[in-house]
Amino acid sequence: MRINNNVLLENVNDYLQHIGVVPKQIDKVQHSLKKDMEKSDEKDIDYAEYRHKSHAEILQIIERNLVIINYNPIIFYTLNFLLFAYLFDKKLVQFSALTGLYIFYFVFILSISIVIYLTIKKRSYLYPNRKLMITNISIFSVGLLLCILKIFNITLGIFVVPITVIQFIFIIGIFLLVLSAFLRKLELTATGLLVIQKSISAITPNETVFMIVTFGSWLIILLITLYFVVQYSTSKYI
Repeated sequence: MRINNNVLLENVNDYLQHIGVVPKQIDKVQHSLKKDMEKSDEKDIDYAEYRHKSHAEILQIIERNLVIINYNPIIFYTLNFLLFAYLFDKKLVQFSALTGLYIFYFVFILSISIVIYLTIKKRSYLYPNRKLMITNISIFSVGLLLCILKIFNITLGIFVVPITVIQFIFIIGIFLLVLSAFLRKLELTATGLLVIQKSISAITPNETVFMIVTFGSWLIILLITLYFVVQYSTSKYI
């Protein structure tokens, strides 16, 4: 490996330790950097020259991406928890109906936020993620607008849908739980539990099952929320 590339690796390691990044995440950054350096090695030039960036600029990009990647889960969780909990009217389930606000959220905001969440999660630490994060914040702003409309009782209409549509929403909740098990992401677990808790009445009329699922879901969601509060209040990088 070229001398300047080794210097960059050492600078990255020292800087990330200085700003309090956990060792596990430093290893991920170092692994990504070493892998990307293979491209510059093939051209027999320094990595900084290959990127047309100084070492300081590369460090700055890495630090910004660490913030984006680490706060991506909490933005996803807060957005979908707030919107699903507030916009989904359980009273309408027995009539197989949904509000226009909720349909807009489910079709557009939820699907887009999941794509952005997974994309940011897989993105490199080495190249800018700002456009994705700006899109995420824009989606969050639209979500807040929907909540404001709900406050003023503007629902964009009430639409009768087949009960299978609401049952499909329940299946989405199950899917999020399964996905969270594979990815080991608590934000997906909490979102999936909320979806299940809100739509369980479309699956079974049994009041006992309904109460158990509701109580269990909210208990786990509360614990996950407390975990996030502790984690994000004690460390910038987790």
